[in-house]
Amino acid sequence: MSGFFGIRLARHLKKMMKYMRYVFNDHFILVCVFLLGGLGFYYSQVLKTLPENFVWGRPIIVVLWLALLQIGRIATLAQEADKVFILPKEPEMNSYLNRAMRYSFWLPLVTLILMGGMSMPLVVVSTGWAFATFFYFIVMLGILKASHLRLQKYGLYQVSARVYQQWSVLWLVTSFITIALSLYVLPLAGPVAALVQAAFFYLVLKKKEQSLSLDWESMVQTEKNRMHRIYQFIHLFTDVPEISSSVKRRKFLDPLVHKIKKNSQNTYLYLYARSFLRGSEYSGLFIRLVLVAGVILFFLKEFWISLGVSVLFIYLIGFQLIPIYTQFDYMVMTHLYPVPNEQKKQAVSKLMTVLLFVAAALFSIFVLIALPDLKEGLLVVGALIIEVLLFAKFYVPYRLKKMEV
Repeated sequence: MSGFFGIRLARHLKKMMKYMRYVFNDHFILVCVFLLGGLGFYYSQVLKTLPENFVWGRPIIVVLWLALLQIGRIATLAQEADKVFILPKEPEMNSYLNRAMRYSFWLPLVTLILMGGMSMPLVVVSTGWAFATFFYFIVMLGILKASHLRLQKYGLYQVSARVYQQWSVLWLVTSFITIALSLYVLPLAGPVAALVQAAFFYLVLKKKEQSLSLDWESMVQTEKNRMHRIYQFIHLFTDVPEISSSVKRRKFLDPLVHKIKKNSQNTYLYLYARSFLRGSEYSGLFIRLVLVAGVILFFLKEFWISLGVSVLFIYLIGFQLIPIYTQFDYMVMTHLYPVPNEQKKQAVSKLMTVLLFVAAALFSIFVLIALPDLKEGLLVVGALIIEVLLFAKFYVPYRLKKMEV
């Protein structure tokens, strides 16, 4: 069964790699560079203001590391048909699930190393220990994550929700004690305590599993939920067949559409506006990007970083909304309209102008609140207005022309 998991894993990775080239595009990498640069600069400035042996540093690190340990779920790659066709192989499923645990361990470990490294300056400021203690902390966090995955494997068996919750609370308490020992007593105490915890969970849960059967319904549904979260993230960048966009009436938004004059010149503008307001694909994307940018801008105090982030997000929002142009290409009735094709481009440009001005207005509010200097805030507002006009007037027609080639 271990080999069977390998076959499924190869198929799964091949599918994910197909999507990753759309996710990790130039725009996403550019956003990450800006965000990491801005957050890193802000983080370094905050650390300079902290006193030696910062009292609240250790509690913050404990909470942060406990939260990071929640990242990563066991990837069983289970499918609906397994409940029938793999059921006779249940006695051999232990090797399959062990392979799944090993595969599920590496991505959370990379996250722990990166985020643990970023939190080390705060650890050094709070404890006065050398940066070399990072090795002990990473070993401790890795072991704790391994025991967390072991607990998740136990949850795939037919155990009551109350029992599993008790074990989850026990894991959380022992993990809290382990991290606290490493930060308040001795860094080496963390890996030692983590080994004790992992050995206890491994031996006790292994013995309990011998008398239990797999909960196939729960295992398949858990994997479905895990993949759905991954597809939702990928859906931010490209269309995913596994995610179907929903359509809702949203009658309360009708006054916005009624502002469009009902004549032949606004045929496509009306269609695109209706599609945006009633559909979840583009409106959801717009709302998510605006919220993410708003939260970031609200906490930025540096003029140049605020300017860069706000300008960048306006571009990203506009770039992600441009594919709405092809929304009705596969509807036969739209091809019968006695409307010139040029009207489609004009409609998309008008809609894009309105939406980007809405986003720019919201960004301006956050920037004016966050920046201490009003003049700097007004400069950002001016830059956003100019960007929206240039984007809608020149870039959108250029992109639409390329899409038709």
